[in-house]
Amino acid sequence: MKISYLRILFSAFFLSLFYYQGIGQETDVVQTKTADSIEVDDQLAEINYNQAIDYYSKGHFDSALRALNRTISVKSDFADAFNNSGSVKYMLQDYIGALIDFNTALKIKSSAKTYFGRGLVRIALDSLKEAINDFDETITLEPNYAEAYYYRGGANFLLAEYQLAIDDYTRAITLKNDYAIAYNDRGSANLKLDKLENAKSDYYNASLLDPTLYYAFSSLGGVKIRLNDAEGAIADLTAAVKIKPEYYFAFNSRGKAKFVVADYEEAVEDFTKALELNPDYLAARNNRGNAKYKLEDYHGAILDYNQVIKNDTTLGEAYLNRGISKEMIRDEEGACADWKKAAELSITVAKKYLKNCSDN
Repeated sequence: MKISYLRILFSAFFLSLFYYQGIGQETDVVQTKTADSIEVDDQLAEINYNQAIDYYSKGHFDSALRALNRTISVKSDFADAFNNSGSVKYMLQDYIGALIDFNTALKIKSSAKTYFGRGLVRIALDSLKEAINDFDETITLEPNYAEAYYYRGGANFLLAEYQLAIDDYTRAITLKNDYAIAYNDRGSANLKLDKLENAKSDYYNASLLDPTLYYAFSSLGGVKIRLNDAEGAIADLTAAVKIKPEYYFAFNSRGKAKFVVADYEEAVEDFTKALELNPDYLAARNNRGNAKYKLEDYHGAILDYNQVIKNDTTLGEAYLNRGISKEMIRDEEGACADWKKAAELSITVAKKYLKNCSDN
């Protein structure tokens, strides 16, 4: 699962969490102020609260927070103001402050929306089990809260509880049958359990429901590579990079698919594009080395493997493949040294190559 998309989606959900209704009566607390002073306080609170709503809708989070602070200063039992303050603080990445505000809101008034918001904050704080508890409370109060099932599924995914995640995503989809991101993430959970056909179906449905989900197309392409449908994978990965041209991961995957169909020159182009977008992407550099080897560009392959090994000395396959490339340019001593290192890194096939080395 592209579980990081949970974090990307938070902003949209926090916007929906923001309460827009008026002041109203929040509790049955006995008032000790005079009727006039209470009315004035309520008017001031409502003015500031409405200002906060306006600021928040425009993305002016600092101003929204100041207005909410003014609201709370004159009406300290206003649960929705604390809820909204928590939402704003999340957007400002003040997760502890957001947690405190949601806690305060829940002390004043139990609300599915507030439990849900606190659950999202706890995911951001990597308090995953606590987040699940909050989503449980959300679902208890509102059993048809599709997003609560979705995010509980996300928390279960991050805890490697993939079947529980699948169950939650399935419930979310049952409640909201056009829930593209839930299909996508259920596909990722299925992939973790090696349920490739299920993953393929989920990614396909996600891409069908939302043709802008580049990562659904990319993941669908990746599954098709594993299912030996390289041509289908190329089509899906091409769709992914058309939607998001800077998505280096999809260029690398498309390069792998082109490698499978022996289109090595275009594979090199895709791996190169991935590296242009992310020069530190070692998988693409290693893959480009493999494609260059197939094109009999042994020196070019060695240069790529050199860079891979320079950045990660634990990648045994890079040593193995560099050794094979060195053998092709008659650098037998260098080849044997690389195969020996690959064997030390538990690349078992390296032992076969070492049999050709004079000192073995």
